[in-house]
Amino acid sequence: MDNHNIALVQATFHAVAPMADEFSAAFYAHLFELDPSLRSMFPSDLTGQRRKLVDELAAIVDTIGRLPVLVARTTELGRRHVDYGVEPHHYDLVLDALMHAFGVCIPERMTPEVVVSWRRAYNLVAETMLYGAAHGTAHA
Repeated sequence: MDNHNIALVQATFHAVAPMADEFSAAFYAHLFELDPSLRSMFPSDLTGQRRKLVDELAAIVDTIGRLPVLVARTTELGRRHVDYGVEPHHYDLVLDALMHAFGVCIPERMTPEVVVSWRRAYNLVAETMLYGAAHGTAHA
């Protein structure tokens, strides 16, 4: 990821932040549409979970330009997600749900260039989370 990709990711996240509730609702609705079995991994009331999603995305977006900080955060996040029952194939579903939620909330901002930037950012996060899941450590 270069500085331009990072700037696009940060700008679009900041654009969607005021719509955090709508964004997180669209994310989870689409995720559970893609794989209804995932619903059982979450509490019946998603209010807190939806807030956690947006807060974690905010932290990741904030650190995306500081690779060592990002890697430490996301490897630990991946390690924790193993305990929640997250499996490697779930990461593709999450990417789909994430892109869907952006498209619902800020469709005019989701240009092909922005989509590519988000996919690059997500792939970096997913790879380091998968590393943390496989190795059980925050030290990549």
